[in-house]
Amino acid sequence: MLLQMTNILGPIIAITVIGYLFGRSSVRLHTETLSVLIILVATPALIFSTLTSLEVSMDVLGTMAAAAALCMIGSALLAGIVLLSTGRSVRSFLPPLIFPNSGNMGLPLVILTFGDEGALLGVAYFFVVALAQHSIGFSIYAGSIRLRVLLRQPLFYALVAVLLVIGFSIPVPQVVVVTTQMLGGMMIPAMLLLLGASLASLRVADLVPALVVATGRLVIGVLSALIAIVLLDLRGAPAGVVFLLATMPAAIVNYIFAERFQFNPEQVAGTVVVSTVMTFLCLPTLVWAALAISKSELPLSAFLARSGT
Repeated sequence: MLLQMTNILGPIIAITVIGYLFGRSSVRLHTETLSVLIILVATPALIFSTLTSLEVSMDVLGTMAAAAALCMIGSALLAGIVLLSTGRSVRSFLPPLIFPNSGNMGLPLVILTFGDEGALLGVAYFFVVALAQHSIGFSIYAGSIRLRVLLRQPLFYALVAVLLVIGFSIPVPQVVVVTTQMLGGMMIPAMLLLLGASLASLRVADLVPALVVATGRLVIGVLSALIAIVLLDLRGAPAGVVFLLATMPAAIVNYIFAERFQFNPEQVAGTVVVSTVMTFLCLPTLVWAALAISKSELPLSAFLARSGT
């Protein structure tokens, strides 16, 4: 188990540390350019190449999309309770509690944990979160509904292309397959480098609120994942992937939106940093739990009941 954990977590930590060191050195990564490259090029390419090359079915896409939606809805309800009971700003902290970092941290983690199946399931889950982040999350910080922002996202059109290819069994030309595979292949290391470099530049403002929200993100992530797994009766790798992706820390994109609209960006940045550090410390436990859930032959409710006895 120790060797397995090392093989899973080692590359993630190593590449993130490299990004952090770049962020702290005089030879800094240009994070804005890297972020744009990931969002506009690498992410849609990875979504298209993964979901069209691994023979994913519409049922799998629907199941993982439903799991992602359930996790976000459950997180929104639980987050509302946390924020109202603690007197925190809903507009500032609702998105960090709803939208996990299922891209920068989540995708590498599920790929290293569950292999090609993890890549397929993880991408199917991630694109729903990414679409929601760039539409609903953006609108929350903007203070008004901005769904037109979604229509400007290349990942939206990548999803449309995937649905057309799968739904109508359209053959993908080899040149498109190779091109999207090459472009998508840079997404994972680029995301981890960006995560490390971003952490090097973010600062923690007001530690206590950051700790409260970061703890809430982890607890809410666990609860929303368990709810989705039980309601959809997920088993095997899909259950493990949903658990890992739902329990990831607050996404860095929340800080980007908060800074753009100048809505408590310092506090949101502190939340992202504390949440990320907290999740890194809990990664061995989260990965162990995900593997245990995925290997259980019982429904999750029965597995949890037996584990508690």
